[in-house]
Amino acid sequence: MKLNPVARGDLRVRLAGAKIRTTITLYLAALALLALLSLPPDLGRLDELRQEGLLVAFLVVEAVLVVYLVSAAACGELAIEGEKSVVDLAASSFAPDAIAVGKLTSAALFAALLVGLGAPMAVLVAGIRGEPLGAVPAAGLIAVAAACALGTLAALYGALFESEFARSFVHWLTLLAVIVGATALPAPWDLVSPVRLIVAASRGRAGVAVVAVLVGYLAGAVLAAAGIARSVRRIRAAPLS
Repeated sequence: MKLNPVARGDLRVRLAGAKIRTTITLYLAALALLALLSLPPDLGRLDELRQEGLLVAFLVVEAVLVVYLVSAAACGELAIEGEKSVVDLAASSFAPDAIAVGKLTSAALFAALLVGLGAPMAVLVAGIRGEPLGAVPAAGLIAVAAACALGTLAALYGALFESEFARSFVHWLTLLAVIVGATALPAPWDLVSPVRLIVAASRGRAGVAVVAVLVGYLAGAVLAAAGIARSVRRIRAAPLS
């Protein structure tokens, strides 16, 4: 299957740039530190760090980092040399729908890459703690779905807000609302937050609700992609100044 050219271009520059390599290294270093803290008592770890649920904490931190990195790269907050924003692509020959699908695809694939890189450490933590491995793929799927939705939305922000400050402000407001604010909602609406969703999935609870939220993430990504296509058409239809 031929990869969308916009997604291919995004992924190429994200994987080639020194800045993004440093960012991924820091991401993996943070996960490695969490894995280190999961070492058992006889290896000298602090007692308060050796408690049940450390795997869930690891998976939650991983998901939050993945969501941030994907959305920050999409909206330009994490500047990547050579990556084209929606506004830049509006001046290209790509069809609006191709641009929209490309931004959605690049968000999903970049999220999957980050989750995949962190998977060995998640499995290591599960093995050290003696916890079932089923939580690892479930949390990975949630992280990718949430990052895809918020990453595509962040790419749309790049077309809606010309000011870098406004774009970053709305981006952070969205992250706080979804990741933190949603946790204060009454059940089952609190599962909108990937944090709550990972906790529920790791405990084998709210199976139907988990599937429903994943579908909601996918719907949000599709709606954001539709907004990108519409923004491209609007930009192209605007008279030249």
